[in-house]
Amino acid sequence: MSSEVTHSLITGAGSGIGLATARRFSQRGDALGLHALSHASEVQALAEAHRHAGGEACTFRADLSRPAEVEAFAAGALRSFPCLDVLVLNAGAYPRRRFREISREQFEETLRLNLLAPFQIVQRLLEPLERSPSGARIVFVASVLAFNGSDHGADYAASKAALLGLTRSLARELAPRIRVNTVAPGSIDTAILAQDTPERRSRREGAIPLRRVGRPEEVAAVIDFLTREDSSYLTGTTVHVNGGLRMD
Repeated sequence: MSSEVTHSLITGAGSGIGLATARRFSQRGDALGLHALSHASEVQALAEAHRHAGGEACTFRADLSRPAEVEAFAAGALRSFPCLDVLVLNAGAYPRRRFREISREQFEETLRLNLLAPFQIVQRLLEPLERSPSGARIVFVASVLAFNGSDHGADYAASKAALLGLTRSLARELAPRIRVNTVAPGSIDTAILAQDTPERRSRREGAIPLRRVGRPEEVAAVIDFLTREDSSYLTGTTVHVNGGLRMD
């Protein structure tokens, strides 16, 4: 890939926030690396459209809950990106289970995907990130539940809370060459909310001061900002995108 453009890699780019971010990065002309698992066709379609418009794009398919596949994904990314400017770690899962129903194996699987995979990917891609001529930017996608907790997803909330500590630690250790930040979405209109009944959706919206759920594009806009020069004095921070559901 050429060195004149921003080189960006996004995990979980096939749907929701990841897809909205990938589309935004495509519009700004980035050279794209797009990862997906169950939404590989969406990623392929976006990559083909991006190349048709004159851009550069490559795709990756991997189950990031499996360390061997994370390693294979990272190896492929290293081949495609000798230099990497932007890394967005969005892939994750929210299996809704009550605490008493979660087995140790299920808890560990959630941690592998939501926490250990991002750790492993950043560690393996440090060298191309450090080669970024403008200073690389890493963005983790966490959740408001990292702060509020969940009554049907303790494993998910714990994994996302751990990302906050990882963000701050990496921001300190990798500065000044690499900036590291997190977005913490609230209720966003993605597949996670697809099972809402009309009554549950009404209650959900009623608890949000702005009285609506967010759009993936609104989170993508914040990720876009965090990966631009406009945010050059931000590192180690968490940006809430939740309509006022939580105010810090």
